[in-house]
Amino acid sequence: MKVTTRATYIKNVIVPSFILSGITGILTGAVIFFFKWGSEFFSDLSVKIYAAVCDKPAFIPLLFAGLALLAVIMAFFIKREPVVSGGGIPTAEGILRGLLTFKWLRTLIGMVVNSYIAFIAGLPLGNEGPSVLIGTSLGRGTNNLFNRNPAWDRYVMTGGAAAGFATVTGAPATGIIFALEEVHKRFSPMILMVALSSVVFASLTSEALAVIFQRNISMFSLSEFSALPIRDIWIGLAAGVVTGIVAFLFIKSFSFMYSLLGERIKAVPIEVKLIILFFIIGAVGLVLPAASGSGHAVIENVLDHNVLWYMLLTLLIVKIVTVVLCGGAGATGGLFVPILTVGALSGGILAEILVSCGVPASYYELIVTFCIASFLGATLRAPITAVLFFVEALGGFNNILFAVLGILVAFLIAEITGVKPLYEIVLERRLKSMYSGKYPEIINVDVVVKKGAFVIGKATRDIFWPPSCQVTAVVRAGANKVSDARMDKDGDKILKEGDTLSLRIQTYNREESEKLIADLVGRQDVAEQ
Repeated sequence: MKVTTRATYIKNVIVPSFILSGITGILTGAVIFFFKWGSEFFSDLSVKIYAAVCDKPAFIPLLFAGLALLAVIMAFFIKREPVVSGGGIPTAEGILRGLLTFKWLRTLIGMVVNSYIAFIAGLPLGNEGPSVLIGTSLGRGTNNLFNRNPAWDRYVMTGGAAAGFATVTGAPATGIIFALEEVHKRFSPMILMVALSSVVFASLTSEALAVIFQRNISMFSLSEFSALPIRDIWIGLAAGVVTGIVAFLFIKSFSFMYSLLGERIKAVPIEVKLIILFFIIGAVGLVLPAASGSGHAVIENVLDHNVLWYMLLTLLIVKIVTVVLCGGAGATGGLFVPILTVGALSGGILAEILVSCGVPASYYELIVTFCIASFLGATLRAPITAVLFFVEALGGFNNILFAVLGILVAFLIAEITGVKPLYEIVLERRLKSMYSGKYPEIINVDVVVKKGAFVIGKATRDIFWPPSCQVTAVVRAGANKVSDARMDKDGDKILKEGDTLSLRIQTYNREESEKLIADLVGRQDVAEQ
């Protein structure tokens, strides 16, 4: 019996996870490699355009005409596929949790085009969020082309999202934990398997292409830092306090502007909002070129201690304002690098203060990295992801304790002040708009696991049930429902053919929820309790 169960597990879980996620990883690694290359090209082009216009002010009207045209094109793609608006990561999270629907090819094309538009215009948005949504799209495309089993859809897309994050940041371990902690907010063997497989194949593909085309794919060029003495642990505490306060202000500002532009003046056409936004960004690019673009160059300059204190403060204020405006207007682009940028600028200011108070100048770069990690952990409320990112992307292996303390303190400040994680704000507002005027119904149903069903051989916790669905009881095949029903509190029951499941579902669309259940347990007439 155990041999049969193991064989079923290998056939139904391990093999599909490895093969489908591996294909997704290869495709995502290749596509994101070239997407990242293109984003760097268009970002450099934007810098050259603004520099040329600054040298020849006569071209300013032409610049703003071009920005208006770009804004209209971006609005066109957003109207065609609304999921390409806003940050790519919260959108991908909504899709992977079964809360949002999308068309994968249209989303893929729209995300690439609109992201490049954002880079040319100099919007303060990055390519990490778009890369996650592109990976998600490629995951669905892979499942549609090679499998055609809708029950596998969200698993393969999860692998694509993790691969997209890992490839664009050059941080594979962070990409894996990102899928578990940030996207699904739970740890399970199946999610781990699809994320591992996709990330490994994506990273290998990206590394191979980097060798072929002789390109550096690391996010930051940082060497491993020397370990700080434990007596200086208070520096991590200071980093946490500062970034926790900045995170509170940043999220509050973002939430307010998101509500103002997205809800209170909802009647204003998206074209008008984006044109105004692009004009503001254009003016910023002419007056303060350093504030233009995603902020990657700003982070590197801060890490190199090449920014004066008053410029750090100015850039911090301008970056927060422009990022908040982009989020509120619904412009396409990622929020991950802007978050890192705000963290880096906050760290630069703190480092300047501490160095002026007698802290060794050699600590400057480390203080900045502590603040980047702490701000990331507080803003996303994903502390494990922040710690791994600190180690992988910021070269902080020797000073993990300092970063962990900073992340903990910043995290606690965010929790105490009651601000929500940034991505959750974006996703909640999108869902609120989508279900405006609708009310959910709660249904209780009994279903039987049919022969060959997707759920056979899998633990209930590993299954992507419809959103807001609970497995309240499991009755084994041939058992008495009244006397032999068992709760599945920890989700560890392995499902078998013939099992009867009692499900409790909150849904806005009964037919869609019943279809999702049928994809998992097999076609049947759903019996409501």
